Amino acid sequence: LLQNRINSFDNVRALSLDPQLKQIYGSLNNEDLFIINEFYQAKGFRKLHLEVASLGNSMQILHSVFFPDPCFEIPIFGVDLVVISDKISAAIVDLSPVSKNTSKFFKSSMASITIPNFKAFRDLPDWGGIFSPYVCFISPVDNNEEKSFLKLIEDYLSALSTFLNNIKPEHADSINTKERFNFQKLYCLQQKQNDKTRSVLSKFFGSSLANRYIDDILFEC
Repeated sequence: LLQNRINSFDNVRALSLDPQLKQIYGSLNNEDLFIINEFYQAKGFRKLHLEVASLGNSMQILHSVFFPDPCFEIPIFGVDLVVISDKISAAIVDLSPVSKNTSKFFKSSMASITIPNFKAFRDLPDWGGIFSPYVCFISPVDNNEEKSFLKLIEDYLSALSTFLNNIKPEHADSINTKERFNFQKLYCLQQKQNDKTRSVLSKFFGSSLANRYIDDILFEC
């Protein structure tokens, strides 16, 4: 789904990445661990990141963030899925704001998306002020809720494409562009406060390389 959406963007191209960080293999708690990263760039986006991680047969993680070109007033798309024993244990998707004043077009587009009445919504972390009012963070209780969440991801991606097709870029030196870039920096800084991510990576990489991975791969700005 995510790869197909990326391929649908104009002028999409793969970005170079240190081979040591593109495919990472090792072990954690006596289980094989591998992480695969892919970076792309396209019209309207400075970086499209796909990350897939697997720890033996016990856990799989999908992490993806579409960072917009700050010249475009389009939100930051982000999604994370944590799968344990073939069941999604945690799922979050959002189109996060990139300016103080959310446009009427954004609000009307998001209002048209129906978030299913999931049974187990989860609380956002303390640093979660970067997310929009439309963020959905849940623990699906059954297969039907898993399918509904995957459909919701598709709806958010469709909304993102609509924004992209209706927005004209502004000059790189404009006040609005600089504001959007600062919002992206804030988004990255807040995401780096996720202690769970840092703890898991530190167990595998050690604290120094874990910090480099978070700074250079996950939330570089």
